Amino acid sequence: MAFDRNKSDDRALTQMKQDLASGTPAQLYVFYGEEGYLKRYYLNQLKALCVGAFPEFNLTLLDGEQVTAQELTDAVDSIPMGSERKLIVIRDYKLFQPTGDMKEVLPELISNLPEYVCLVFDFDTVPFKPDKRLNLWKLVEKHGQVVEFAQSNSASLIPWIKRHFFELGKSISTPDCEYLMFLCGASMDNLLTEIEKIAAGTAGESVTKSDIEALGSRVLEATVFELTDSIIEGQYTKALAILRDLFDMKQEPVAILAAVTKQMQRLYGAKLSMAGGGSENAVAQLLGYKSTYPARRIMQSARRCRLGFLRWAQQACLDCDLAMKSNLPDAQRTLELLLLQMAEEAK
Repeated sequence: MAFDRNKSDDRALTQMKQDLASGTPAQLYVFYGEEGYLKRYYLNQLKALCVGAFPEFNLTLLDGEQVTAQELTDAVDSIPMGSERKLIVIRDYKLFQPTGDMKEVLPELISNLPEYVCLVFDFDTVPFKPDKRLNLWKLVEKHGQVVEFAQSNSASLIPWIKRHFFELGKSISTPDCEYLMFLCGASMDNLLTEIEKIAAGTAGESVTKSDIEALGSRVLEATVFELTDSIIEGQYTKALAILRDLFDMKQEPVAILAAVTKQMQRLYGAKLSMAGGGSENAVAQLLGYKSTYPARRIMQSARRCRLGFLRWAQQACLDCDLAMKSNLPDAQRTLELLLLQMAEEAK
């Protein structure tokens, strides 16, 4: 169930950190991944290292939807001023689907980048979908570094959370850091906003779980935890109230159903892992969690479920998805009926 990242992804990030520390960045980078905060941080590191005092000459930002082969060639060929290097960032260019003159220009350009150039292909909103059979991919691997910025795990995030609270005059315990990540998600951009909001709204020096509960904004996944727990306990009225709160927050029924389906799959996976003696760490790894807190929560929930119910629930979710895609007039009502059926079956 968990997405297994290639170890080379971590090696590329480690190598880039070492290169930046030594002042010798690579000539070519491909940046991708869901953690925008880290991506921006390292782009800024590259800017500080390469651009110098003349950004108008040493920094070129190109829009991938509009960039031409001539624009890119001109940017690469123009020498830096007052700096040993220059930085060229192309955002959201479909690197492995070049069109027009780019088909011929890119392979030659990537193979012969001048020493003074640091070229970054930044996949921001465009999905990163390389075709590793292509010669272009082999050239990128040979001459550059492909760096993924994935969401960090708790070992990295907890010190980061504590440091940001400390800078705002607050302290927070490790368990409460884990709860913050559970309630508000593991995105550093989102966490930074939540940290600032919670710190501003907390009267004392220490941030507690109750402060996070009162001031934090729940991500859909955290709400679905509470929703499925209500279903497992057969509390249809409570589950329906949570669902209608999600509707009031303009969450689409299809997105809610997808989250419920994923949660039922995770409960099923946790149940099977526990039957085989799986630990919290094992369940966290299996389900792709960034910390053991949600693994501990889902194991507690799974203990209250019959394996047969979890098998049935997954099929019921698939049937509901099919019903929604069959253009039924009321998707919200369809989802409400699913919760009623699940609550009855859970009893």
